[in-house]
Amino acid sequence: MLGRQTLKSLGLLGSIASLLIVSGCTSIPKAQPQQAWMQDVINYQFTLGADHQDSIERLYQVTPEMRATVVKRFGHLPGSRAVRKMAMWLVDEQGKKMDYDVNANFRPIETFYRNRGNCLSFTLLLVQLAHELDIDLKINEVDLPNMWGENQESGLVFYRHVNAIHKSDRYTQVFDLALEEYGPGYPQRYISKREAAALLFSNIGIQRMLAEDYQVAQHYLKLAVSLSQENSDMWINLAAGYRRSGNDYLAEKSYLHAQKLNDKDSLAASNLERLYRSQGRALLADRYKKLAHRARQKNPYLHFHKAQTAFKSKHFADAKRAIKRAIKLYDRDPQFYELSSRIHQVENDYVTAIKNLETAHNISQSAAERGRYASKVDLVIARAKQQAANNQASRANKNADAMLLQRKLRELF
Repeated sequence: MLGRQTLKSLGLLGSIASLLIVSGCTSIPKAQPQQAWMQDVINYQFTLGADHQDSIERLYQVTPEMRATVVKRFGHLPGSRAVRKMAMWLVDEQGKKMDYDVNANFRPIETFYRNRGNCLSFTLLLVQLAHELDIDLKINEVDLPNMWGENQESGLVFYRHVNAIHKSDRYTQVFDLALEEYGPGYPQRYISKREAAALLFSNIGIQRMLAEDYQVAQHYLKLAVSLSQENSDMWINLAAGYRRSGNDYLAEKSYLHAQKLNDKDSLAASNLERLYRSQGRALLADRYKKLAHRARQKNPYLHFHKAQTAFKSKHFADAKRAIKRAIKLYDRDPQFYELSSRIHQVENDYVTAIKNLETAHNISQSAAERGRYASKVDLVIARAKQQAANNQASRANKNADAMLLQRKLRELF
């Protein structure tokens, strides 16, 4: 958990101001998208009235007091400055003094009055408060590197790194509560308020499922799918809810649909392997085990992690192969090029090392990060010059030693 002091020192400066943001037969069965059970799930949101506590309209409501407070404090400021000041006020000791709580999957009103929230709930609050000031904040979903199998073990997608972004003519501000989780080079995209609501409801559904409150869990998990039906993660979590409540039939159907939506993610396949293994359907289990492995091998961060491990163990050839694979799979993360540069420096290939750092500089998202890579280029250039000087001196010493040996030989003979 982040301390309040950490939240106060988020930066909120320059081009990046950082707030966050947190399932037979021998052939593979295919999901049938026209099945009645699936239509019931997809249409679930429409069974709720506009006044239902979990409707989109209610979710994004703020109280008159909330609106009056932010208008009075920040309404007179220009957009970029108003958002910066409001973000700091929400977490500052002299302001709302909000605490970060990874389990606080709250609606904006709850987040505001309970004075705590996680990345997702805090972002939804900030976005809605900015809306009250006629300021447009984008909700940005970030793919955290699922490289070490946290989700594989639980079979759930109980995370999403979400932050808020404000773009102006001059620069881009990123508001992110959990800086240690966020990397600007990670794959990321803007999402709608509906999609963000789906993430929140899915997290709430998982919490209720883990508390064995399966009826309430199913409500939220179905609602999440209904709001974001193309998101395979929502179907995976719904499938987990079905399975935990004893409905393996619908769990299988949901996992299969998730796999169809996104066969590049290993989680649906690994869940299907476990399901079929528990049912004694070994052939299908083995098939999905292979599919899960194949999908994991397409995860660039898996290969990045392998490269890091090999580099620390001084297995530089293995590290080079792994980082090349990572870059081939995803070429927009500066970290990959930085590690590649370090490997080439060990091999005294300073030209390639500098080119790697230049690429990292060019694709970096912030001025601060670009400055850091520029400094690294200068250091590598200095190191290369020193190495060249050392090599020249070494050659000179060898030449001198050779001349001395020749002279002594002439004296002897």
